[in-house]
Amino acid sequence: MRRLIFIVVLAAAAWSGYWIYGARAQTSAVETWLEERRAEGWQVEYSALDLQGYPNRFDMTMRDVELTDPETGVSWIAPFFQILALSYQPNHLIAVWPDQQTLATPEQKIDLVAEKMTASLVVKPGEDLELDRANLVVENASLTSTEGWTTRFKALTAGIRGTEGRENTYDLALSADGLVPGEAWQGMIDRSGALPDALEAVLIDIVLGFDAPLDIRTIEEARPALTAIEIKQAKAGWGELSLRAAGKVNVDATGKPDGAIDLNARNWRDMLALAVDAGAVSSDVARGAELGLGLLSNLSGSSDSLDAPLSFKDGLSFLGPIPIGKAPDLSLR
Repeated sequence: MRRLIFIVVLAAAAWSGYWIYGARAQTSAVETWLEERRAEGWQVEYSALDLQGYPNRFDMTMRDVELTDPETGVSWIAPFFQILALSYQPNHLIAVWPDQQTLATPEQKIDLVAEKMTASLVVKPGEDLELDRANLVVENASLTSTEGWTTRFKALTAGIRGTEGRENTYDLALSADGLVPGEAWQGMIDRSGALPDALEAVLIDIVLGFDAPLDIRTIEEARPALTAIEIKQAKAGWGELSLRAAGKVNVDATGKPDGAIDLNARNWRDMLALAVDAGAVSSDVARGAELGLGLLSNLSGSSDSLDAPLSFKDGLSFLGPIPIGKAPDLSLR
């Protein structure tokens, strides 16, 4: 019996020593990372950094957090932020955000309120902390901007993981339910008030290729450049309007896409009219586009449904054979 008690006490002492060592190492790593960002010109503010959870968890809480990236001018402000991990599985982290936080850019400030906002992150072993997989869950959230717009949604889920057998490539899926663009956006897009308040479920399933892995250097040094985007499935519906997309484009070193995405648009004429009302397309361009797209839709068998490729080549965008403007810049800044 004495020997058993001795073994139990020795094991408890060893585990306690491991926990204390791990807690100190994790706290030191976070403090060092924050000091390195401050040395690079970031604004780094927090009132306390606490770690609890003995004996099986490392639960770290930062309070009164404010981080500002000097290159982008983007700030994040929150009353607290938590990073949770099992002491025997430290490469699997759980992040917990407060029910209210603020994102600020040089153009606007956005208040984010959510009943729940959590994320799970698993990194591969090694100093670079390369992403293995991650997911995000947000419930009953609203975003309110100083520019006068508000957006709400019931639920948003997103997940990303490394694509099996493909280097620097990641599967990304996102879905949003009960998405309400808000009065300002709806008033700009739907001036007649014909559309319902909320969109139907939004679903995106894509594969992203980069020129480097997603790891700690993505935050500390530079964002990797996009090299390819493959849309397996993307769809959204808003009242009688619906849009589906699938296809693949490559992205060159300057951020210009090259490739094609097949679009299916139901009630595309209404979409074009909404674009004119919103000021995104001029009336003259819309009239020419409607004529050409009408021919395409008739070829597809329905004047209300349009099947056409959205293609990018030599820095230009085309819908079917019709040029519609410059290709988007897909550089990640």
